[in-house]
Amino acid sequence: MENNNFQVQEYVNQMSLLLDLPINDEYKDGVIANFDKITDIAEIVNNFPLPEEIEIAPIFEP
Repeated sequence: MENNNFQVQEYVNQMSLLLDLPINDEYKDGVIANFDKITDIAEIVNNFPLPEEIEIAPIFEP
Protein backbone atom coordinates (compact mmCIF):
# COMPACT_ATOMS: atom_id res chain seq x y z
CA MET A 1 0.00 0.00 0.00
CA GLU A 2 2.97 2.26 -0.53
CA ASN A 3 2.31 5.44 -2.48
CA ASN A 4 5.49 7.23 -3.48
CA ASN A 5 3.50 9.81 -5.46
CA PHE A 6 1.68 11.22 -2.42
CA GLN A 7 2.50 14.92 -2.08
CA VAL A 8 1.83 16.03 1.50
CA GLN A 9 2.03 19.75 0.74
CA GLU A 10 -0.42 19.46 -2.14
CA TYR A 11 -2.76 17.35 0.02
CA VAL A 12 -2.77 19.95 2.80
CA ASN A 13 -3.39 22.76 0.32
CA GLN A 14 -6.25 20.92 -1.41
CA MET A 15 -7.91 19.84 1.86
CA SER A 16 -7.68 23.40 3.15
CA LEU A 17 -9.57 24.59 0.08
CA LEU A 18 -12.07 21.73 0.10
CA LEU A 19 -12.92 22.19 3.78
CA ASP A 20 -12.87 25.97 3.51
CA LEU A 21 -10.39 25.93 6.37
CA PRO A 22 -7.64 28.45 5.70
CA ILE A 23 -4.25 27.75 7.27
CA ASN A 24 -2.20 30.79 8.19
CA ASP A 25 1.24 30.90 6.60
CA GLU A 26 2.88 30.84 10.03
CA TYR A 27 1.31 27.41 10.74
CA LYS A 28 1.42 25.83 7.28
CA ASP A 29 4.94 24.36 7.61
CA GLY A 30 4.00 22.74 10.94
CA VAL A 31 0.78 21.29 9.53
CA ILE A 32 2.66 19.84 6.56
CA ALA A 33 5.36 18.39 8.86
CA ASN A 34 2.70 16.73 11.02
CA PHE A 35 0.90 15.24 8.02
CA ASP A 36 4.25 13.95 6.78
CA LYS A 37 4.73 12.14 10.12
CA ILE A 38 1.16 10.84 10.02
CA THR A 39 1.81 9.46 6.52
CA ASP A 40 4.88 7.56 7.75
CA ILE A 41 3.00 6.13 10.74
CA ALA A 42 0.01 5.12 8.59
CA GLU A 43 2.31 3.29 6.20
CA ILE A 44 3.71 1.20 9.06
CA VAL A 45 0.21 0.38 10.34
CA ASN A 46 -1.14 -0.43 6.87
CA ASN A 47 1.81 -2.70 6.07
CA PHE A 48 1.53 -4.72 9.29
CA PRO A 49 0.74 -8.31 8.34
CA LEU A 50 -2.37 -9.86 9.86
CA PRO A 51 -3.26 -13.54 9.70
CA GLU A 52 -6.32 -14.39 7.60
CA GLU A 53 -8.07 -16.10 10.54
CA ILE A 54 -8.29 -12.91 12.62
CA GLU A 55 -11.84 -11.63 13.02
CA ILE A 56 -12.88 -8.09 13.79
CA ALA A 57 -14.22 -7.36 17.26
CA PRO A 58 -17.91 -6.40 17.22
CA ILE A 59 -17.44 -4.24 20.33
CA PHE A 60 -14.24 -2.61 21.54
CA GLU A 61 -13.79 -2.77 25.31
CA PRO A 62 -10.52 -1.40 26.68
